[in-house]
Amino acid sequence: MSKPDDLKTARGVSPRPGEASVLRRMSLVLNAFSVSRPALTVEEVAQLIGASEPTAYRYLGELCESGLLSRRAGLYVLGPKVIELEFIIRSCDPILHASEDVLRRLAETTGCNVLLCNIYNETIVNVFHAVGREPLDLIFTRGRPMPLFRGSQARAILSVLDRRQLKRIFERHEGDPDLKRIAANWDEFKALLQETRRRGYYISRNELDPDVTGIAAPVFDRDRTALGSLVLAYSSSRPPPISEKALAQIVVDTATTLSGGNGSASD
Repeated sequence: MSKPDDLKTARGVSPRPGEASVLRRMSLVLNAFSVSRPALTVEEVAQLIGASEPTAYRYLGELCESGLLSRRAGLYVLGPKVIELEFIIRSCDPILHASEDVLRRLAETTGCNVLLCNIYNETIVNVFHAVGREPLDLIFTRGRPMPLFRGSQARAILSVLDRRQLKRIFERHEGDPDLKRIAANWDEFKALLQETRRRGYYISRNELDPDVTGIAAPVFDRDRTALGSLVLAYSSSRPPPISEKALAQIVVDTATTLSGGNGSASD
């Protein structure tokens, strides 16, 4: 189990005792869960939200009552309501619903694996995966948070973010090894992303998974806000019988179609 102090920086958030609202405290608790931290104790939650253990018990009780958490042998884990909400997203999300057929056809025609990745705050998540003719054993499967500075999905999204937002991200993550690997300073980082933005797509080679190439282009909503990215992934050693240039154009065209389906036209 992680040390309580580590929980204060879960997902990059640092609460101050007594200053967190009820909603923020509950959000801090839910955001503390991850594959490496699947369960929490009352003591850890109290440290996390900056409150007494009786207060932590009250918050945990309410989260359990709502189904968002469950109590197992003195520990607290994510509850069945989370699975129910995930089902609702898969069944009713208008973007997924409108794009699913397009993405499955894309997997069939190219033979590639097709991923749709969304971003919220500074977290990128794979929300859809259509398997191509050759299934890939991907590390970052649907629902698992993906690196922010590594992989085609990340580069495509970062390249179209607002400059001020991008600067804040760079400053908050300046010590991240993945960020240091691609840029030594802000000017290098900015220039790198400007080049990706001009091109309209980014190709990663074995950045997330060994022997996997990814080609990604950004997807927008009707206000030209970046929703995420569309990715074609295939074996680097056994590429599909379509040129890389042609695949890149297919990704850009399909991402433009998805963005248009949300009411916006791609530049």
